[in-house]
Amino acid sequence: MKDISLFLLKKVFKSRLNWIILVLFVSVLGVTFYFNSRTANSVSLENRLETRIAANERAINENEEKLSQMSDTSSEEYQFAKENLDSQKNHLTQKKEILALLKEGRWKEAYYLQWQAEEKSYEIVSKEPTSSSDFKMAVDRERKTYQALYPLNIKAHNLVYPTYGIDQIVWILEAIIPSLFVVAIIFMLTQLFAERYQNHLDTAQLYPFSKVTFAMSSLGVGMSYVTVLFIGICGFSFLVGSLISGFGQLDYPYPIYSLVNQEVTIGKIQDVLFPGLLLAFLAFIVIVEVVYLIAYFFKQKMPVLFLSLIGIVGLLFGIQTIQPLQSIAHLIPFTYLRSVEILSGRLPKQINNVDLHWSMGMVLLPCLIILLLVGILFIERWGSSRKKESFNRS
Repeated sequence: MKDISLFLLKKVFKSRLNWIILVLFVSVLGVTFYFNSRTANSVSLENRLETRIAANERAINENEEKLSQMSDTSSEEYQFAKENLDSQKNHLTQKKEILALLKEGRWKEAYYLQWQAEEKSYEIVSKEPTSSSDFKMAVDRERKTYQALYPLNIKAHNLVYPTYGIDQIVWILEAIIPSLFVVAIIFMLTQLFAERYQNHLDTAQLYPFSKVTFAMSSLGVGMSYVTVLFIGICGFSFLVGSLISGFGQLDYPYPIYSLVNQEVTIGKIQDVLFPGLLLAFLAFIVIVEVVYLIAYFFKQKMPVLFLSLIGIVGLLFGIQTIQPLQSIAHLIPFTYLRSVEILSGRLPKQINNVDLHWSMGMVLLPCLIILLLVGILFIERWGSSRKKESFNRS
């Protein structure tokens, strides 16, 4: 078994296509990290405050000019404009104070004031009947984030455009793993498993091993390959992020949406990091077994690749738009590649599926892994015994 595993590993490393995919993948990651770093700076709280301060100052100048042109200072119009101007000046003073604290690195004081500002915004929005529930939840998320952030006394991270090491891993799990990475893995697994069949001949029969041994070795190599790449991409992301901005914090505030309670709570980034890694890894083991089965039945690379992409990637993203799939998304193993979206509650909220959660994935995926493995070993053993019977009859 060791010999056949080494033989298959050599074939993997000798494949020029695999190396091309790997180089392209790393290049895309590098470019993405670069743009994330630049964008994070442009959308930081400091930049947003500077933009709002400039806009407030223009509005104040315009309102002061309008007030100076009003002759009747006792009119309701004048009093309303005066109150509005005073309110704008108060907001401007507060924004300038927060910005000054941020520039001095006094994070705790700055985020406390920002939290208080967000509290006032939420009070106004929550009483507004025309405000949508999504908008109210977004404002609620902001106020709760700053409430959780200010006691930590650290600079705020941008989780949408991450730069810190830990944040990068979570972003990779959310944005890259369920898209580019899964497509790359399907290409590589197709090369590995479909290579066994040449001109409708199963080359596993030519080796001095049973087909069951060959199957176990192939699956072992496939899973090892996926594991190394999975750890490699997460490790690379963490290293790049750590070099750019630092390691980050495992207890950094992270918004969690509750579909049942229809509210947002603030957890910690570690609440989605470690369970997310495990859930995605188990989903990839299922993918290895599924691609193996497709290769077993269809044998040629192009049909195997096409069916794997349609079956896996199609279902993975089909739940966004296909209504019947949304109600059974928790039973589709590939859904759990979107582990961060599941753990944060965003995906269950989007597709309105309360059964889609971490616990369901931790029951479904191990059961499927075992069932698929038993199925693969059964068909390989059954195929071998059929071949022997045919040979004995002839």
